Amino acid sequence: MDKKVRNRLISWLVLSGVTIVASVLILVLRGNYDTRGFSDATFIPGVVVLFLLLLKLIANAGAFDLVTYSFKRIAHGTKHKTVEDMPTAGEYIDEKREERLKKDRYYWPYLVIAFIFILAGAILAYI
Repeated sequence: MDKKVRNRLISWLVLSGVTIVASVLILVLRGNYDTRGFSDATFIPGVVVLFLLLLKLIANAGAFDLVTYSFKRIAHGTKHKTVEDMPTAGEYIDEKREERLKKDRYYWPYLVIAFIFILAGAILAYI
């Protein structure tokens, strides 16, 4: 199996598994086994997956690069006497941009799973 296909399959399995586990936990911990409880148990994880998709899109746009660079610079400064050997912020952002261009951006699991769970929650809410 190709590495790209394997990684995509793993992302489907992990995301769907975590979402199902979260749904079951919400259902069991609340103890509400009527349609309202099932609606909450599907709608809430669906919205969380949608939020994770938005967060991933924002991170892939480079919004957190300077924050990451700052923490790496602080960590480097505590381990070494100087930070002169570390790349500048501009160089770091350019490197991250190049890495992101090479990465496989695959968002289908997030979209499909979020849509299914939100739709199921909305349908169960109005039954």
